[in-house]
This record gives sequence, C-alpha cells and structure tokens, in this order.
Amino acid sequence: MIKIKILFIFIIFSTLQVFANPPKTKIEDKNVTLTYIEIKDEAVKFVAFDIHNMILRKNKGFLWPATKIAFFKKGGQLYFDVTAIDNSWSNMFCAGEKPYGYFVVDGRMFIATSKDDSDIDLGDYFSCDNEIERTFYKPDPSVKPVAKNPVWYYLHKGTMATVLDSVNMISLGR
Repeated sequence: MIKIKILFIFIIFSTLQVFANPPKTKIEDKNVTLTYIEIKDEAVKFVAFDIHNMILRKNKGFLWPATKIAFFKKGGQLYFDVTAIDNSWSNMFCAGEKPYGYFVVDGRMFIATSKDDSDIDLGDYFSCDNEIERTFYKPDPSVKPVAKNPVWYYLHKGTMATVLDSVNMISLGR
C-alpha cells in the first residue's frame, strides 16, 4: 500500500514539473526558435478565437496568416496588443519585445511576446511541455509591409478582456 502511495505521489510531482517548465526560446542572428504553448487563460483564448474569426471573415484576411500578442503591464493592469502579420512577416519580431512561444487557433498561428520593460510571468496564461519547437526566420528589416498592420488593443480583466481600440482595419478589407 505504501508503495502505491509513493508511486502516486511521484507521478503527481513529475507531471506537475513537466507542466511547470517555461518554454525554451533561442534567439540567434537570423532566426528565433520557439516552443509550442497551450492557452490556459479563458480571456486570451476567447480573444484569439475572436481575432481569428474576424480576420477570416474579411475579404483580404488571407493576406494576414499570422498574429502576434504582446503582453505588458501598465498601472498594475495587464494589457495586450494583437497585431495581424502579413505574408512578409514584417513586425513579427520587434525590438523591445521578448518572444515567449507560439500557439495555433483553427490554423492561424499566434506568437506570444512580452514587452521588455514589463515583468510578466506568461506561465500564468500559457502551459508548455517543451516537446514541439519551431524555428522562425527573422524578416529582412528593409522589407516593409504592403499595408499597415491591423492592431487590436485589449485590457485583461480576469475572466474577460475588453477591446480598448483597433487601428488599420481597412487593411483587412470588407
């Protein structure tokens, strides 16, 4: 009986350790290697599905295959910006942002980042097992996007997120 209890406790602690690992991020000159992460936070999950569906419904939405969510704190509150990324991959990795990992929602890729000046533990919002990695090549900084990137600004409010503003929606078409 004691052996079963010890085995059970060992399994619990080893499982918790796997899910507690932060994602591995490797940044080099020309590429960035990110780990696949899963969304734990319901508000972030809802926003990701909502943004994906919004882009999908627009007639130029196919030009924006990826998105980036940049988290930051201001005045003790958590904010995040969601930026649609076009096929040139411009603005995917920007100075002043620290990549955390990537996730996929209905075929649309999202890169999760935090702004360097914000001390945010994204482990509260995402889980990671460090099994799946993907290398992304940094875009040529001289290549600029054809149109301005659509951006949505959100305030995280516990179990929900509030849209504060959105800009450059005309780039998505009707």
